[in-house]
Amino acid sequence: MNNLTLRVRLTLLTGCIFVVVTILLTLLSIYSAEEKIVQPITSSLLNQENSLHKEIMDEASVETKLDHGISSYIEVTDVRKAKEKFINQSIIWMVIIILAGIMIIYVVAGKALKPVNDLSRKIGNISEHNLSQRIEHISTKDEMGDLTASFNHMLDRLEESFLYQKSFAANAAHELRTPLTTMMAGIQVLKLEKSPTVEDYKETLEVTEESTQRLIQVVNDLLALAYEQTEHFTDEIELRTMIDTITQDLQPLCLEKNLTISVDIDVETIKGNQTLLYRVFYNLIENAIKYNHENGIIEVQGYVKNSATHISIADSGIGIPKDQLHCIFEPFYRIDHSRARELGGSGLGLSIVRTIVEKHQGKINVSSTLNVGTIFEVILPM
Repeated sequence: MNNLTLRVRLTLLTGCIFVVVTILLTLLSIYSAEEKIVQPITSSLLNQENSLHKEIMDEASVETKLDHGISSYIEVTDVRKAKEKFINQSIIWMVIIILAGIMIIYVVAGKALKPVNDLSRKIGNISEHNLSQRIEHISTKDEMGDLTASFNHMLDRLEESFLYQKSFAANAAHELRTPLTTMMAGIQVLKLEKSPTVEDYKETLEVTEESTQRLIQVVNDLLALAYEQTEHFTDEIELRTMIDTITQDLQPLCLEKNLTISVDIDVETIKGNQTLLYRVFYNLIENAIKYNHENGIIEVQGYVKNSATHISIADSGIGIPKDQLHCIFEPFYRIDHSRARELGGSGLGLSIVRTIVEKHQGKINVSSTLNVGTIFEVILPM
């Protein structure tokens, strides 16, 4: 049954219903003819025949009565023959109607399914090379119109995802190629030296080590971004202790810019994966330090609102243009490429932050004003 086309299956299903209905109607017509016509006429003729037989026995005009009896018998026979002829003709017409009906159903099913076949053919012509192609919109407000609109919407999302993956692959290749190119250039310069000194070797090793560290960071960030394994999110985390640990680890960076970090946490504990959430707040506070002005401030607050834990990190830094706020969580996206490279960023930090927060069934919001500061707010369910 599954190997049959939809048209054939629809014909068989509808044909079975049509056959049953036709047979029932034929039987009903035969029964009605028997009950309403044949039996009353036959009974009347038989009554006349019996009456005539009785009269023949009682009266003298036997010959006349006998003729009437024979006529009545002939009429009953004719009625029975007509009944049999009616039944035979009904069965023949039933078979003809069934065959004609099934053929008509097959033709009508083909016409009804023509839009589906057309849609299937158009869908079959779409591949990864022409994802921008769309199915011509059907103006009807039936299932075909809804199906066409849904498929076009799916193509929009598929094309967006495909372009995103291409961009992601290109950016990842670029990030990996840059330190490799730097190392190769250093090695080639060293080979050109006829008598390289110890200082030349040290300089090349330092460049190679720095580029290797950058490669390791990019690879680790890519692995963290693509990591889909289910983690345990049931750790009881003392939020104030975690934030204090992070600020202490980042204290050397704060001293370089003479930054002040204030922490105001009104939440005792949060539930989640301690390792992953540590990375979230570490990345956010580190960014607040990197992109801050000299003598700036950073404010970390934690509070409960609407049955959720809110943790905000506000800085007095360079800010983010409003037209770029929706892009900052995309992998490898940088507002200022030269500054980001100078600070050693891979462009994956905020993407990792958003991924981890979403794994905790939370969300992250951002608001910013140029040269005034940026506020990141992490909202986690309690």
